[in-house]
Amino acid sequence: MKLERKFLLLVTGIFVFSSLIGWLVFKNMTSEINRDWSRQFVERQILFDKYRTFSPLIKEVALARKMAAEPALVHMALHEDDPEARRNGLAEMERYRIRFSDHTFFAAFALSGHYYFNNAAGQFSGDELRYTLSQDNPGDGWFFATIAQGKDFQINIAQDRHLGETKVWINALIRSGREVVGIAGTGVDLSEFLAETVNLTQPGIHNFFIDDDLSIKLSSDPKLIDYASIAKKSTQRITMDALLNPEDVKKLRQTLTQLRAGSGNDIANIWVEFQGRVFLLGVARLPEIGWYDLTLVDQKNLGLIKGFSYVPYALGALFLMVLLILGFALHQWILQPIMSLKKASDAIQAGNFEVAPPLVGEGEVGDLSRSFRHMVAFVRNSHRELEERVRERTEALHRLTEIDVLTGLLNRRGIMDRFDNELARLTRNGGSLGLLLLDLDHFKDINDTFGHAAGDLALIGTARVIESHNRPYDYAGRYGGEEFLVLLPGCSRDDLRVIAERIRGAIEALALEYENRRFSFTTSVGMYHVDQPEGRDAMLGKTDKALYLAKVAGRNCIRMYGDDTA
Repeated sequence: MKLERKFLLLVTGIFVFSSLIGWLVFKNMTSEINRDWSRQFVERQILFDKYRTFSPLIKEVALARKMAAEPALVHMALHEDDPEARRNGLAEMERYRIRFSDHTFFAAFALSGHYYFNNAAGQFSGDELRYTLSQDNPGDGWFFATIAQGKDFQINIAQDRHLGETKVWINALIRSGREVVGIAGTGVDLSEFLAETVNLTQPGIHNFFIDDDLSIKLSSDPKLIDYASIAKKSTQRITMDALLNPEDVKKLRQTLTQLRAGSGNDIANIWVEFQGRVFLLGVARLPEIGWYDLTLVDQKNLGLIKGFSYVPYALGALFLMVLLILGFALHQWILQPIMSLKKASDAIQAGNFEVAPPLVGEGEVGDLSRSFRHMVAFVRNSHRELEERVRERTEALHRLTEIDVLTGLLNRRGIMDRFDNELARLTRNGGSLGLLLLDLDHFKDINDTFGHAAGDLALIGTARVIESHNRPYDYAGRYGGEEFLVLLPGCSRDDLRVIAERIRGAIEALALEYENRRFSFTTSVGMYHVDQPEGRDAMLGKTDKALYLAKVAGRNCIRMYGDDTA
C-alpha cells in the first residue's frame, strides 16, 4: 500500500476517532447545560408564581383571622339578641369590609345559624342579616363541615346559592375559648383572582394549585376547579388523578409528603406525562394557606442548546482537510465558544447573575451565544425582581412588627429599638436626650361612657397631636394601652418643658365626636432630661416617677423628674 494511501487512511482514522470523541464531549456538555438550565428555569418560574400568588392572598387571610378574633364579633356571636352587641359587632365587620380588597364581609354564627353579609357597594348596610343556615340544606354544608374540621381558617372556592355569589371564600373560625361559635371572613372575586394567578399564561407552561388531597383549588380551566370542596366527600372531588397517570400521581403524592416533612427545601421537581407529552413538574409548598403550586413546563421549552446534532456530520464532510487545520477550526469555531458559554453557565449556576456571557462564534454558534446572553439577562432580571419582591415583603413584615396598627405610631418594640439606638448615639457622640411619657387621664371612663370605639378615637387623636409637634428626628410610640412615649434627641431641658406643655394643651383642646356625642379628655405628662447616657430602664423609671407626680398633682399637667424628686 502506498504511503499516501496509508497517510490518508491514518488521517482519516485519526479524524474519525477525534470526531467521535468530540461528538461525545459535545453531547455530554450540551446535555449538562440543558439539564442545569432546565432545573434553574423551573425553580425560578415556580418561585415567581409562588410569590405572585402568595402575597395578596396571605394578606386577606391574616385580615380575616384578625377580624374573627375581634372581641366585638365574639361577643355578638354569643349574645346576638343583645342590640348593643349586634350593633358593635356589625360596626366592627363594616370597618374590616373597607380594608378587605374585595370590600365584602360575611359572618355566620353557630348558636343562631344567622348569616350576615355586605358587598362592596354597601348594598346591605342596615340589612346585613341575609338568611339562616340549615343542616337540611345541602348548600349550607360548607358551614357545618368547616366547624367540624376545626381548622383555624380555610379557603373555599364556591357559589353561595342564597346570594348568587361565586368567590374565593376565606373562612376564619370565631372562637370563644376553645369553643367554635361561628365563622367570619371575606370573598375574593374569582375571575380577578384567576387572572392574577393561573391565567397569566405562557406557551408550554401550565399552573395548578392543589391541597394535600390533590384537589384542584385553582386552574386556568374553570371546569377543573374543585368548587365547594369543604362540603364534598373525597370521592366527589376533582383531583390531579384526572390529569396524570397513576404512576405520576404516586410520585406527586410522595413529593408532597417530602415537602410536608420539611427537608429544608420548599420546592421539588419531577418528570411527568401530561396531555400526551413529557413535562417537568415543579412543586412549591405554600404552608401559610395549606396549598401547593404546581408548574408544568413542556420538555420542548427546556432545551437551551438545540439543533446542533449536525456538527459531527459536518465535520465528517471535511475529512480531506489537513488534520491540524481541521483541529484548529474545530477548536476555534465550536469547542472554544461552547466552553465560553459553559464557563458563563457555571458562573450563573454558582450564583453570579452579573456575569456577561461573551458573544462568540459566527453563524449558529453566534446565534446561540446571543440567545444565551438574552437568556442570562432574562434570568438576571427575574432574579432581581424576585429579590426585590422578597425585600419588599421583608420590609413590610418588619414594619408590621414595629408599627401600632391603631395609631400608626411605633409600637412598644419599635420605640424601644429607637431608644436603644439613641442611647448608643448619645454614648458615641454626646449630646442630650429628652423623654416624655403621656398617660390619658380617666381613659377607662371614656370607654365605659362612650364605648371602646370612642376610646380608639381618643388614642388616634392623641397620636396625631404628638406627630404634629414632633421634629423630623423625634420618635413617638404607643408605650402601652393609653400611654405614649416620645424621644426628643438634642432637646434642651427648657425646650422639653415647652414641647410637653404644647402637647398637653393641644390634647386638652381636642373635641372629638362619636355617634353624635362630643367628648374631650386630658393627659398627664412625665418628663426626664439627660446630658449623659444612663441605663434605659433607669431612665424609663424616672420618667414614670415624674408621670406619677403629675397624676398626684391633679392630672392634666406636666412634671419634670428632678424638680420634685430627690
